[in-house]
Amino acid sequence: MSAQPEPETTGHTEAAEGTPLEQAVFTVLDLETTGGAPPEHKITEIAAFRIERLKVVSEYVTLVDPERSIPSFITGLTGINNEMINGSPASRDVLPDLLEFIGDSVVVAHHSKFDRSFIDNELKLAGMPPFENGDLCTSRLARRILPWLPSKSLGNLATFFGIELENRHRAAGDTLATCRLLLIFLDYLQHRGISTLEEVLLFQYGDYDYQK
Repeated sequence: MSAQPEPETTGHTEAAEGTPLEQAVFTVLDLETTGGAPPEHKITEIAAFRIERLKVVSEYVTLVDPERSIPSFITGLTGINNEMINGSPASRDVLPDLLEFIGDSVVVAHHSKFDRSFIDNELKLAGMPPFENGDLCTSRLARRILPWLPSKSLGNLATFFGIELENRHRAAGDTLATCRLLLIFLDYLQHRGISTLEEVLLFQYGDYDYQK
């Protein structure tokens, strides 16, 4: 049986200023990499799923040549090996298409600091402008909404909510699970009186709270 946070209606009917969540556009992103942090490590796979009107509407998935070897322990974790990425585009060739796909949407990731650090590094290496899209992290949301849950890992949250997590540690499978997690959290927050994108972005940092 899947678990859900139990929403509480607030009786708050006054429309909040800002972008209604139904009109917000999100790009949920996940990367696989050769290791823990740039610049030593590089991207090996990118998956991005676009959410409009609270539904997944399109996706962008590609392997990426990191232009360095993939450590064996990473291959054991992700299944991505050096042969698989042979002939794949380098990050500098992928970035324009990825940025076009993302547009001006809010970028969502689980532990978004990790993913954005790799994108920022690749943009810098390619001589491209810095990444300035809005940032929403489902790990931060989990810490605010479920502070009592011992682990806020994507795998543990997927188990808690009964989200099917296929191809764990591959970008597309993790991204789809993150999409489902995001939509659960947004539905919960709407029931608690948080109805705009701006409120959600503040809420993740503790700068906005549920309506009383």
